[in-house]
Amino acid sequence: MTQMEKDAARRPIVAALRVAALAALASMSLLGGCAWLGGRAADEEKVEAEAAARDRSQQRVRVFISGVSGELRTAASRSLELKGLMSRKDASDALVRRVYGRAAGQMSKALQPFGHYHAKVEGTLELQGQTWFARFKVDPGPPTLVAETDVKVLGPGSEDRSVQRVVAVFRPQVGEVLDHRVYEAGKLAIADVLADRGFLDAQAREHRVAVRLAERSARVHLHFDSGDRHAFGPVRFVGAQLPDPVLQGYLPFRVGQPYRTDRLLELQQRLLDADYFSEVEIETRHEDIEGLQVPIEVSVTPAPRTIYTGGLALGTDSGFGVQGGITRRWVNERGHKASGRAELGQRLTQIGGQYQIPIPGQERRSWTASLAYRDEETDTSTQKITTLFVGRQRETMEGTLAIGIAAQSGDFEVGDLPGESTLWYPEIRFTRRQADDLLAPREGWSLQAEARVAPGLGGDVKLAQLRTEAKLLRPHGERNRWLARVTLGALWTDDFDLLPPQLRFFAGGDRNLRGFDFQGLGPKNELDKVKGGRYLAVGSFEYERHLFGDFGVAGFVDAGNAFDAGDFELAAGVGVGLRWRSPLGLVRVDLAAPVAGDGDGPRLHLLIGPEL
Repeated sequence: MTQMEKDAARRPIVAALRVAALAALASMSLLGGCAWLGGRAADEEKVEAEAAARDRSQQRVRVFISGVSGELRTAASRSLELKGLMSRKDASDALVRRVYGRAAGQMSKALQPFGHYHAKVEGTLELQGQTWFARFKVDPGPPTLVAETDVKVLGPGSEDRSVQRVVAVFRPQVGEVLDHRVYEAGKLAIADVLADRGFLDAQAREHRVAVRLAERSARVHLHFDSGDRHAFGPVRFVGAQLPDPVLQGYLPFRVGQPYRTDRLLELQQRLLDADYFSEVEIETRHEDIEGLQVPIEVSVTPAPRTIYTGGLALGTDSGFGVQGGITRRWVNERGHKASGRAELGQRLTQIGGQYQIPIPGQERRSWTASLAYRDEETDTSTQKITTLFVGRQRETMEGTLAIGIAAQSGDFEVGDLPGESTLWYPEIRFTRRQADDLLAPREGWSLQAEARVAPGLGGDVKLAQLRTEAKLLRPHGERNRWLARVTLGALWTDDFDLLPPQLRFFAGGDRNLRGFDFQGLGPKNELDKVKGGRYLAVGSFEYERHLFGDFGVAGFVDAGNAFDAGDFELAAGVGVGLRWRSPLGLVRVDLAAPVAGDGDGPRLHLLIGPEL
């Protein structure tokens, strides 16, 4: 993307500016800082020189500089030709004196790019034994200040707001030190923004810095001629497995619109986010420019079309099982996508698939249809439910938002009471996560929220439900971190008994109240069995300390419950756990005991999966 990111690099003006910048910086270093006078005739002499450099007592010349520090001292030191004689035993006394005589001028000149044109250097040279000691005291003097600036862009580019902003912040400004590095950077910034905004023929017509030594002042004169603005030309895709009409939908510009480099960066990101390609390179074909239109060539490398996944599933609540999945990045020439996933376990069997029709554009939007079957058995409930969702999904940096119509139907049993229902309802789901490491984060947060409303049209039940979960992970020192989690839910329905278990609220298990059985907490029915509640409020706090390698220990407290209105009973548990950051994700082994609520002893929980 070098050609795309800085079109100015190909233009004569920018090349000239970069040469000028290098020349200015070179004057800081003068002769490269360590010019070697003469060469080595044999490997033995090189070894002796290196040994002498390590042992300063054997050096021919030693140099000491005072009066300046930081970058000024570095520039002065690097400019010294004398330092090239430090380890040369064959340097004669006459040569040392002659090179020493040029040192003051070299250091004075090295400070000029920093705005110090009146530097004074005092030095002494003494011979002690076979070693010359050169001591310099540098007085940089007062810096030269900018007294006047005349910086402007002429031509159509002067009306561009981005160009105007860069010109407005050009440095050095009046009253500031004349630092030639800052001046060259300011010139390049103007040239770059002109190229980024499509003024590819821009040139610096006038550029000079006049220094008045007697006044210790400088006047900056810099005029750019922007030339005419270029436009986007035709776009050609190379190496793509999808036809051009599909890929053209991802363009953030049209042929003939003003050229902007950031639009090319946006195009690259859109194509990568579409997940069809493993690499995307964009090149502007300057040699093929006709008029003011710049042709664009996009070279892509297709990503593997099919992805297979598989592994073991293990959890205290779901038992042992196996899982696998398949994803087709593109099903046909229109770029449709499909995926499927299955998990077969002791207590949980679920099979599902999804079909997506991407909508080309800035955001990862798509029409989505998913179908899933869930067969689950717990100590509290059993269910065999089929769920369908049809809607629209959007993925951005702000998160993933899905809006659509959902339906579910099937048989279930909760608290030894059987049930059967069919539900239709609009549904909204939102998820967002930020972490410094997706597999083993030390810092981050996540938010999940979902809402559904069933008006009773075409279904057995009217309902309205809202559920949200927030997690916050933060480091504490170098070896510790803490995790806080809050889960809230509320439900209204005209017939609670017709709701399947996954729409009711339960507490207990390895994902919330770890001192209690999975789905072991909540309001009870007439058989004194847990039936689930209309509300949920659960929170937990966990503190982890890293031990060694990928292992750590944690202590935690969980509190909350599932309940009906006016019937909240606090349940709480405390425990300790072992943490292992395995290649498959975080493995958590927790031992928890209830301290409040309806519990009957410590429980061991095992869970594999991400924390956020």
